[in-house]
Amino acid sequence: MSIAIAKTVRKPEFWFMLATLIIVLAVGFISDLLKLGWKSGWVLAVGMYFIILIFAFITSDGFLKKLLVFGLTAGIVELLADAWLVQSTGTLIYAHGEPMIAFSPQYMPFAWAVILTQVGYLGWVIGGIEKVSVTIIITAILGFAVIPLFEFWAKGAGWWYYKDTPMFLNTTPYFIAAGEALLCAILPVFFKIIIKKGVLIAVLFGILEGLWIWGSYFLFYRLFQPL
Repeated sequence: MSIAIAKTVRKPEFWFMLATLIIVLAVGFISDLLKLGWKSGWVLAVGMYFIILIFAFITSDGFLKKLLVFGLTAGIVELLADAWLVQSTGTLIYAHGEPMIAFSPQYMPFAWAVILTQVGYLGWVIGGIEKVSVTIIITAILGFAVIPLFEFWAKGAGWWYYKDTPMFLNTTPYFIAAGEALLCAILPVFFKIIIKKGVLIAVLFGILEGLWIWGSYFLFYRLFQPL
């Protein structure tokens, strides 16, 4: 373990972010097990976003604050990808009766903000901070391992589901899982710049990340979707 990693792992921010990810995964699993419906997704996404935000203010963690701005911006722009998945591909179906913004649940920008911040931050730390190439690989693996779990649980939880596309276990499309690895891979590059810059850069990179999410899905949809 490098000195940089050792110093960062000792920080309370690292353990807090790891704990929030574990909580999010546990709630996702329970929501699937008990079929809690869209309200559990709303409470989880919005509630966890503000828990992390409060922690960032309590600890005066400027980097974490900027990551939350980055993540929320990316989540808002990602609504374009959702619209494409719902309207153009017809593969994504959201639960009926929940509050929506465009073609997505209202909580979706917060959900993306939380998971991008968690996965990106942990991958950035574990990878060693200064070794961007290693961090990219580790963060991509984390994205591939963690985010598709929510795709798996979402159907049983009553959040959303997919159809008319090749899938793992009839729940998670191949193109979604691959796309989520790719969309996370770029996070360390953005984070390495965001930590040194202001909020406007976090917003700019958030816009780019939101478009990158769409691009990642589009690329693998074309690769995996049967003709």
